[in-house]
Amino acid sequence: MEVTERDEAGHVFRIRIKPSTIGQVVFDANIEDDTSRASFLSFITKVFLPAGYPRSVSPGLSYQILNAAQAFCSSLASLLSSRATLEGYGVGNASASSTNALLLTVLQDISNRLTTIIAAFFFGSSLFPEAKTYRFLADLLNDAAIVIDTLSPLLASLYDAHVPRFVAVIPFLPPTVPLRVYTLCFSASMRALCGIAAGGSKTAITMHFATPLEGTGDVGDLNAKDSSKETVLALLGMLIGTITVPYLTTPWSTYTVLFIMVFLHLLINYIGVRGVIFRSLNRQRACLAWMAFKSKSGFINTPTRLASLEHILVHSNTILSLPSGNVIGHGDMGLSLTTCSLDPDIMEIFRHKRYVLCLDKKSSLHLGTKPSFHILLKHGYNLADQLHAWILACEITRLFSSMKTGKIGMKTLIQEALTTFDEDYSSFLEDLQKQGWMTDSEYHPPPLLPGSQIISFSSSAPKSVIIGISSTQYKKDQ
Repeated sequence: MEVTERDEAGHVFRIRIKPSTIGQVVFDANIEDDTSRASFLSFITKVFLPAGYPRSVSPGLSYQILNAAQAFCSSLASLLSSRATLEGYGVGNASASSTNALLLTVLQDISNRLTTIIAAFFFGSSLFPEAKTYRFLADLLNDAAIVIDTLSPLLASLYDAHVPRFVAVIPFLPPTVPLRVYTLCFSASMRALCGIAAGGSKTAITMHFATPLEGTGDVGDLNAKDSSKETVLALLGMLIGTITVPYLTTPWSTYTVLFIMVFLHLLINYIGVRGVIFRSLNRQRACLAWMAFKSKSGFINTPTRLASLEHILVHSNTILSLPSGNVIGHGDMGLSLTTCSLDPDIMEIFRHKRYVLCLDKKSSLHLGTKPSFHILLKHGYNLADQLHAWILACEITRLFSSMKTGKIGMKTLIQEALTTFDEDYSSFLEDLQKQGWMTDSEYHPPPLLPGSQIISFSSSAPKSVIIGISSTQYKKDQ
């Protein structure tokens, strides 16, 4: 009897049971990939790749490789930064004391913790939906901290030699405190911002890769194996750094190697982040998918195609056009009615919807302008309502940007967009599912969506929610 098995990594094994010896199992000598090289590769795969790879993760091996490679560049640059930081603590200075070094570390720690609290308050809810933006921003902040630390001795010497005397009496720059203290505290704050941005965005990316096209993934295993890869390359970078850093004795050589490593680090991260193909929707991807759906140029709104069109460093409220990718408008969600310019007729249009779309008070619908819209949410709204409202705002902006002459009012523009919007919107949702986006029947109201892995539009909780509209008020106003 012969039994064929497949392991978690997809390797096929044939097991032969001898009929002469009950219960004795003998492995066929002709097992697929049964070589010492294959065994070694299999061992490496189990150590550094999640169980069941590649079936247990989403496509995108390039990001995993590049994410590990960037750790190599970062570790080399960090060694140069650490050397300058130690100089700031007084290493090599006979007049320095351990007490001053301790107080400096305390100041850095205070700056780091305070910045963490403030950053979490302002940016915490934006990290998941805008994972690509904040993942790359984290690397920018980290490299900025490295550069500031490395340049701190040079900045301190330039400050002492060239800054005018009146600067020394500024209240928040006591003359007895060296400038290096401020630079090191500032770099600590930058690292705190990096930690907040990297932590939240990396969680979103990890959850993406742990949601394969078929089957299920393991977030914990994926995160652990990803950390293992980064650790190995970071150790390799430190090993090479310990060999090369002692030879970097001049400012020119130090700064040259520093900026090369920083440039490579940012380049690798940018390429890696652009290579992530999310199948969930945020504001930008939903906007691009709708524009591709309405485009007459044959654009196919697959996750892979739209990933190549995404803007990394762009605000979440930006509305983009296709195929140019230009900014044609803006849209904010969850603001107060006082920020809008509207009339009762517009409120009446959205009477039976759980949102109201209006024009910003400071914006206008003159040709050549980029209008700013606000989405006011009503009590009982859900994520499906947010998606519907955002797509409508994109459609209105698209219609306005396509106008060549004349002036149009907000009410007329909304009515024109709504003439075919509902029918097109249903077809749009069906097209999303066909193209491989993470979607299901729960996109349609009233059921709630299961979570941020499928759709996430709000960068924060709404500042205000409409809880009621009086019909009598319309009559009085009219």
